[in-house]
Amino acid sequence: MADGGYVPDDLAVNRLQMVAHCDEAQARFLLEAARGNMDLALQMAIENSDAYGEHGAQAEHGIPQHAGAQLYPQIPVGQPGVGGGTAFDGGLLPPRPRAPMMSRGVVGSGGGAAVAATGGAAAAGTALVAPLSLLSFFLRVPLLALGFGFRMMRFTVINGVHAAAIVGDRVLPARVMRAARSVAAVIAAGTGVGREEPDPTGQATNFVAAFKAAYGDRHPRWQESGWRVACQQARREFKFLFVYLHSPEHEDTDVFCRTVLTCPDVVDYINANFVSWGGDVTASDAFVLSQQTQMAATRFPYVALLSMAPADNRVQLVASASGPSIEDPQLLLTLLRGAVANFGALLAVQRADIEEREHARRLVEEQDAEYEASLAADRRREAERAEERRRQEEEEQRRAEEERRAREAAAAEAARLADAAAAVERRRQGARAALLPEAPAGSEGSAAIRLRLPDGTNIARCFPKGATLQAVFDFVDSLDATSYTRYHLAASYPRRVFLRAAHGPASLQELQLIPQAALFVQPDE
Repeated sequence: MADGGYVPDDLAVNRLQMVAHCDEAQARFLLEAARGNMDLALQMAIENSDAYGEHGAQAEHGIPQHAGAQLYPQIPVGQPGVGGGTAFDGGLLPPRPRAPMMSRGVVGSGGGAAVAATGGAAAAGTALVAPLSLLSFFLRVPLLALGFGFRMMRFTVINGVHAAAIVGDRVLPARVMRAARSVAAVIAAGTGVGREEPDPTGQATNFVAAFKAAYGDRHPRWQESGWRVACQQARREFKFLFVYLHSPEHEDTDVFCRTVLTCPDVVDYINANFVSWGGDVTASDAFVLSQQTQMAATRFPYVALLSMAPADNRVQLVASASGPSIEDPQLLLTLLRGAVANFGALLAVQRADIEEREHARRLVEEQDAEYEASLAADRRREAERAEERRRQEEEEQRRAEEERRAREAAAAEAARLADAAAAVERRRQGARAALLPEAPAGSEGSAAIRLRLPDGTNIARCFPKGATLQAVFDFVDSLDATSYTRYHLAASYPRRVFLRAAHGPASLQELQLIPQAALFVQPDE
């Protein structure tokens, strides 16, 4: 055996033979020298092949071999050797183990080994290392996927069990839940569930479940969180954190839990005055806490009161006790009451500090609220003023628009009246120019027409023989009292209406208006 009695197995020997192209004796020697390290054995095989080539070249050229003292210079005894080791006694660094020379050629006719200096074996070994590593990686991929799936399934099952335990604590009797937790603990111990340590919250939950299963439901209200989170909870409630470090292997642990931690007086006092946290020192979270310098947890069972400074979140040890000093419920109560009496001022200081900061915060918030309210009132008043200005501007614009329209309407009406008056005046002048001379009263064929104007004025005129109704319209048009542009004539009995366009060309005789007639002038406007 080459190294410390290590015997390689046949599978490793066969594998090295296949990779390095050597016989069984050489492979076994290399594995013994490398103590089973396949990569190191393969490297030694390759180096041995190179050394063989150099040895053959020296023999052919007549180069003498150096002595061991020349190849391995002396190193002082006790000094570090190659690779971080220590020099051997005698002052010489021993040579690296070498395997027997690998066969490089074919056995000759004389029975000697014909050496052929080729590098085929070394090249083949080097070329096979990368494919084997890649093959190993691909073979590990399914195993990694299966491991990930198993961890996901385990996570789902454990969280489902925890959720069921929480619901069961609320709806099922305590006796049933204790029995269920005991069965779950036995199953977990038998199947290996839970070997991978959970986070601090999971560790606290496991401790609470185990404590309930072993000692019942009468116990301090343990926080199901890490001890740092429990410290912050105690600070928010202005209370000390009661810490119990549980050592399941200690001989006094069981008695302490049954007689002290489940004592009604102790439980009531702790629940009324402290935030409670317990942890198993075999778990990392509780173990880290026990190793804090200020804790000095050297004996068990161990209890302590902790306080967290409000300014920098530093944890301060208020009081601690362990071992026989708390083996009786009254001793623990005396310790806790004394600590509260002596160090309760810390809580008062913390409360005062936090209340002062809270008061300052509320004052700032009130000032900010008042400032915001003042700004809002100013913005509201400004908006109201802007709205009032807008309404006034709109009202002024409306009035200006109405006045403009009234002026335009008045101007249009005045223009219309002026045009109408001008038209009436033109018509009057034309009618006077076309007016027939008045016939003597009672002359043959004349027509005495009496006209009644709209204002009640009566006017009479005698028209000559053969005159048409247009002559009557011309006479009416020539009157100064006629200021309307359109009108018609009407006879009362029998009721007849005479229009300029329809009846103007007809003679008065045809219209039966001779020798006399009475007509009414009726405007059409």
